[in-house]
Amino acid sequence: MKNVLLSLVLFIACATTAAAQAVKFGHFDSNAFMEQMPDVKEVQKTIDVEQSKIEKTITTLNEDFQKMYQEYQQKGAQMTETEQVEKEKELQESYQKIQQYVQVSRQEIAQKQRELMTPIIQRVMRAVQEVGVENNFLYIIEEKAGVAIYVSGTKSTDITPMVKKKLGIQ
Repeated sequence: MKNVLLSLVLFIACATTAAAQAVKFGHFDSNAFMEQMPDVKEVQKTIDVEQSKIEKTITTLNEDFQKMYQEYQQKGAQMTETEQVEKEKELQESYQKIQQYVQVSRQEIAQKQRELMTPIIQRVMRAVQEVGVENNFLYIIEEKAGVAIYVSGTKSTDITPMVKKKLGIQ
């Protein structure tokens, strides 16, 4: 009986010690390496080029609209009521066209950015998962995602350097 009790106490002590050693928490700041990744820089260049094209088109559309509006203001008093109504309708359609172009362009840019960033994000997540598996972490929290309210530097390991190494970033 004494041996069984001693064995049970040793088992519980070993299990508690093993469990305490196995519970590891990690955290990382994706901004610390995402900005350094060449792939992310290329995505940003591509998005900047697309954004520039869109801005040029919007500028041209706005200039055309302004010319039409100025023409209407200058000649409006000389127009018949029917001509004024027609010109106002034309101005309204032009304005709506600009607004629609801006909205569609924003959606297209956001979609393009998602398409280009998805493989990069997947690669980062794989690296985080590999670090987690290799180092026996129970949880890994991304600090900047708004999930981590508090991270203890002594109880949680900053895995950012390990993820950077996995991704080949110094």
